[in-house]
Amino acid sequence: MQTRETLLEIKDLKVHFPLEKGLLFTKKAGAVRAVDGVSFCVHKGESLGLVGESGCGKSTTIMALARLEHITSGQVLFEGKDLAGMDAQQLIRARKDFQIIFQDPYSSLDPRMRVIDIVAEPMRIFTKKRLLSLTEKQIEEKALSLLDRCGLPSSYTKRYPHEFSGGQRQRIGIARALSLGPKLILADEPVSALDVSIQSQILNLLKDLQKEFNLTFLFIAHDLSVVEYFCNRVAVMYLGNIVELAPSNILYKNPMHPYTKALLSAVPIPDPVAAKTRKRLILNGDVPSPISIRLGCPFYERCPMAMGACEKQKPTLIEIEEGHQVACFLYENAQGGDHA
Repeated sequence: MQTRETLLEIKDLKVHFPLEKGLLFTKKAGAVRAVDGVSFCVHKGESLGLVGESGCGKSTTIMALARLEHITSGQVLFEGKDLAGMDAQQLIRARKDFQIIFQDPYSSLDPRMRVIDIVAEPMRIFTKKRLLSLTEKQIEEKALSLLDRCGLPSSYTKRYPHEFSGGQRQRIGIARALSLGPKLILADEPVSALDVSIQSQILNLLKDLQKEFNLTFLFIAHDLSVVEYFCNRVAVMYLGNIVELAPSNILYKNPMHPYTKALLSAVPIPDPVAAKTRKRLILNGDVPSPISIRLGCPFYERCPMAMGACEKQKPTLIEIEEGHQVACFLYENAQGGDHA
């Protein structure tokens, strides 16, 4: 397998939110373990999808990578530099190279600002901080160019966000994310709030922009068909843990972890005959509370193939074939069982 350059590497990332009790909330009563020891890497130029049920820690992971959530422990290495250990000034400089596309195009744009100012604002801020050297004319020209590239002509640029549809607002958010020339885009469910007819347009736009600007994506989505279309690799997350990681063409053809199999069995397929014959894997219960501390596999309580070891010990990611990693005791003796 050809070695690819790593842009982002996550090592044992944990994000715990403390729970407090008492009259003045001064006594610690535990913690919500939103992200509980996640490790993966993102290669330059690829799109890595992060999937899982609601509440499994996907968005918290992205917010922690951007240092918008407090990191309890672990490392976030961006181009070899640890974002988790940076002070405010170092972080400002680093943020020029990674930007976020938010899920909700309605609440992520300032309703009091014109569209051109929304896209120009990051450039103005970084110019004021002397991290960019742009004149006001250059800033406006670049903002107009990005809006046009994202499908919004110059006649729209003096309008306000409430005058646009959801798809158009997300195009504005994409143009804003590109304004500083980032290398990495953190996309937090960028199409989930849009009509299905608009989703394909936005996904195709992102694919074109990826080629044009040499972008790398960490892409969150609930819709597994969206991830299959857009992403090169997929990481499956459950209760704050990565349980499977593989190239998308391998994962969708040969899922290994019981949780991944359950997720994929719920994806609609266009063939009614095949849909009738396909076996649906139904999981019992709901996702357990992230407050409780588990010694074993996080999926143990719902897994139809759980064994005794699953309750007592947490499995680690092992490579069962080239590029395909899974955290499950069913494959602990598989070939290539080196810890990831």
